[in-house]
Amino acid sequence: MSELTITPIKALELMRELSRQCIPFSIKYLSYNETEKKSEGFKIEEDISLEKGYRRNQSNKHDILVSYSRIRTGERRQFYYPLLIQLNDIKVRP
Repeated sequence: MSELTITPIKALELMRELSRQCIPFSIKYLSYNETEKKSEGFKIEEDISLEKGYRRNQSNKHDILVSYSRIRTGERRQFYYPLLIQLNDIKVRP
């Protein structure tokens, strides 16, 4: 049985499309806190939707940070795009 995989670019495109259609999705990613230079391991977020992120003039990390919100609470969070591992049941390959 073959496992379904997509590239990080395709994953981001799919997340944007799901968010445009107001369809919540789940992700798994490796956490990283750049300030403290540490990770708390893998994180799973369920029922989320993408939000507008930083613009070029707001952050030098605008191209690697992805902003999302938790549908149930409205809490906004971010993750490093290169550390995305899974979107719903689809594995994201580097």
